[in-house]
Amino acid sequence: MVVDDGETIDETETPMADLPDHEERAIRDYVDSQSPADDRAELVQKVGSHRVLGHVHEVYDVHCTSTRWWVMTNPTNLYLQSDFPQAEQALIFHIGLGAFMAERSRAELDEDAEEHVSSSWRRFRQALEAMDEASESEDFQAVGIKCRDALIALGKSHMDAPWLGEVPGAPKAADFKGWASIYAERLTDGRMRNYLKALADKTWDLTVWLQHYSNATPVDADIVLEATAHLIGTFGKVIRRREAGEPERCPRCESYQLAEDIQHDAEQRGFFASTVCGACGWRSDVDFTPWAEHFEGSDIEGYLSSPGLGISDRLHPEGDDSAG
Repeated sequence: MVVDDGETIDETETPMADLPDHEERAIRDYVDSQSPADDRAELVQKVGSHRVLGHVHEVYDVHCTSTRWWVMTNPTNLYLQSDFPQAEQALIFHIGLGAFMAERSRAELDEDAEEHVSSSWRRFRQALEAMDEASESEDFQAVGIKCRDALIALGKSHMDAPWLGEVPGAPKAADFKGWASIYAERLTDGRMRNYLKALADKTWDLTVWLQHYSNATPVDADIVLEATAHLIGTFGKVIRRREAGEPERCPRCESYQLAEDIQHDAEQRGFFASTVCGACGWRSDVDFTPWAEHFEGSDIEGYLSSPGLGISDRLHPEGDDSAG
């Protein structure tokens, strides 16, 4: 079956890949966290890795005491093999479910990025709400007005940021283009700076155009929404990068493929944590954290009494023990 860019999935010809210990442990712990105590993961095998529309989905075959599962990543979820006998069936469902959830989460932004553009993103959600109720050209024009307001809020939100420094001859508060250009200067350089300036300039022009376009259509409004969301999200990411710094690299090979490896203490006192490089196998010193210290200040009772949030919980009716 062709899934993306001519890539064919055929699980019958896919060799079992050797798994690094930390990767195998992460999948095993995930399955165990979704399963009852008498149905532990016993064998974890990686059967494929597929890039679909730019997203990589890893596929694992997991044998438990009494059940067998396909585990898909990005996002991670598991599917009973009695429901999906072939891995490609589970992958198709997983991708479709992901697309459905992505549409529902159109108003959501990565938490780390939204932290830096929360005021602007709140106004963008109002534009989405206006789009949901729009039916005539003037309604779609109103979407442009709300997108413009979201960009103005973005320009205002960081006028006093520590990374901005002094701004001689500062633009007026509502001058989004002026502030966006200054932000781009402070946050980026080179080609990224040029891109961010051009993106801000063109997106602003697009929102103003929609606002005054008397023949606005749903497609026009949707394009402006997508452009506005992309710009706000991009600014959120570059601001976060400025404040968080560059991502860590492996001290041995300089790879970015660093992952946290968690191993539970056999005596249930806590857990051991270390950082491992997926490229060269380098491992950091191991730190031990007691459970009491890890959960200090957490509302454990509230968490345990809250409803489940896993997607797999919805695949089986309540009371079906095989769902885990």
